[in-house]
Amino acid sequence: MLQLIPGSDTAAQTDTFAIDQKKGTWTPAPQHLRTKSFPTPYAQAEMMSHVLGQLSLDPGARQPEPESVNDRLQQTFERWRLVVMALCLSEVTLETVDLLRPECDNFGRMLFDLRPECRFFGLLRDARRPGAEGRRLLVGATDPECLLWCSPRVARSNYWAELKTRIDASAQRHEALQLLADWRAVFERNGAWAPGHEQSPTWMKALQVLLGDVQPGGNLRSDARMVGPVRLAVVPRGGNDPTEVIVYLPVREPGWASRFSELLFFQPVRRDAGTVDLVDPNGRAVVTLRMAPRDAAQGEASGRSTMSADAASVAGFELLAGVGRIEGNPNLARSHGQAHWLEDHAATPGYRSLVLNPLLAAAARSHRRATIAEGDVHAFPVLFPDTIRLALTPAGDALPGAVRIHMSREVTARLAPGVPAPQAGASLGKWSPGTALPKIVAVPGSTGAVAAGLVESFGPEGRAVDVGELRALGFSLWLYFLGDAELRSDGQRLLWTADEAKELFGKVIVHNAERPLEVLKEALSAVHGEVERQRARDRLATLQRFRNTWRAVGDGDGEQPAVQAARLGRVAAETFAEWALNGAAIGSFGFRQATAAEHFTLGEGARLPLYLDVFARSDGA
Repeated sequence: MLQLIPGSDTAAQTDTFAIDQKKGTWTPAPQHLRTKSFPTPYAQAEMMSHVLGQLSLDPGARQPEPESVNDRLQQTFERWRLVVMALCLSEVTLETVDLLRPECDNFGRMLFDLRPECRFFGLLRDARRPGAEGRRLLVGATDPECLLWCSPRVARSNYWAELKTRIDASAQRHEALQLLADWRAVFERNGAWAPGHEQSPTWMKALQVLLGDVQPGGNLRSDARMVGPVRLAVVPRGGNDPTEVIVYLPVREPGWASRFSELLFFQPVRRDAGTVDLVDPNGRAVVTLRMAPRDAAQGEASGRSTMSADAASVAGFELLAGVGRIEGNPNLARSHGQAHWLEDHAATPGYRSLVLNPLLAAAARSHRRATIAEGDVHAFPVLFPDTIRLALTPAGDALPGAVRIHMSREVTARLAPGVPAPQAGASLGKWSPGTALPKIVAVPGSTGAVAAGLVESFGPEGRAVDVGELRALGFSLWLYFLGDAELRSDGQRLLWTADEAKELFGKVIVHNAERPLEVLKEALSAVHGEVERQRARDRLATLQRFRNTWRAVGDGDGEQPAVQAARLGRVAAETFAEWALNGAAIGSFGFRQATAAEHFTLGEGARLPLYLDVFARSDGA
């Protein structure tokens, strides 16, 4: 005979059973669910898994509450819910611990010997409460089966009641649930969500019960910072599929994707000890990206290897050891230089060479894959750190035909707190003439993954930031149409000869050199006042010919660079005309120019046509 709680003198004789009587449907009585029923160092994690396994997936079913019978039970679904929500709302933080590091001493070695696959696990600490040794209060830890389990010690200080008040009173509670639903949806899209499967891990069932029919908010890409990684059990889809995966957990942080994208305007510089710094134009490191496991990096710096064989053999060693982690404070990155460093610059390596490619290789080894392609990251983004995920899925690329763009000095100067900077513009190859004018465009003719961008306005409704770059380009085309501007002989700059030959916009991307097409201050100043608007209205017949001319271009195959260049002129000209008219009606009669006088070089095969009015002065008088 085997007693459920060995040594207990309170259990009734009916609570004993023969070992061969224990069937798959048997569960212990709630009053006997105590940690010492599971005599391993991972007892609390096993207890949480057992409690979560009792949950029902039936809609409307009353969930079991074993804690109402046994008030000494430390692991409950309610506490699991609070910790999951607290992590998503940044009330608790996740710290990864390596059991083989010296500070873990013999206890860490013993835990590693017991479960080698769990050498790395996460500690949950309350961001507001002090704990032992000058650190934040330890409130729980991670586990592959139950995801999170709770520290039994914090119950002594009435911690859970306080945390419940903070979570349930949070104004962001619903947004956090939507974010978790977004995270769940990634598993669903990849066929890895099966909470009702007989082999399903208990964390999956618990998350399904927590979310219910909460619909995704669609903000996982833009407003989530991923923390971790953690090892999670999953249901294998086939005989060779993994039973565990390495994933990252979402923390709600509005605008995080945009702030991360700004980091790509800082130059990556490789340091020793397996790290890469992103430095500002003054050479100061903004943040550091860890590119090697901490122990391996120390060995590299000292000329020796400190990574033991048993450590290297653990699946997922590199990601779990912190490879790809952002160190430092990226919230400081609110301004940037003029170069976008995703790609290389001449002989200077960029982010893709120094960071992205090595991290993709490390991710492949951690996930036991031959290779990891960009499409894999798009399909299952929660398997990868933000240094991979957000570099390949930039904010704003949900727009049809969006292209990553450079931000000009004028956009940078107008960045406002709480308003994400534009990171992508509409592709003029995808934009259809006659539809609504785009507010941010990617200039055609660029080579590589990043295009010069022109921004009319950006930001949420009610907080839109007026830049006026498209309008100012249209103003340049208007001056050329009048005969008041000329094209320089090198075909690279458009000049406003009516005002001491000041440049209206600068050079473009040519021969793989990234040089932003920037509308300069003279043109921007002109289209932010009433003087030029009134002058355009005073020449209403000419303005009508100008609009009719540009409305007739840009049709055709959008894959052709020449067509895209014509569409850029059309968008700019119509934007300027709408601004000048300010709602005033205008007729459709009047001449239009069918042939461009000259072309302005934008890039490979893309030349912007320049139209001169039939009545414009051509003799310079």
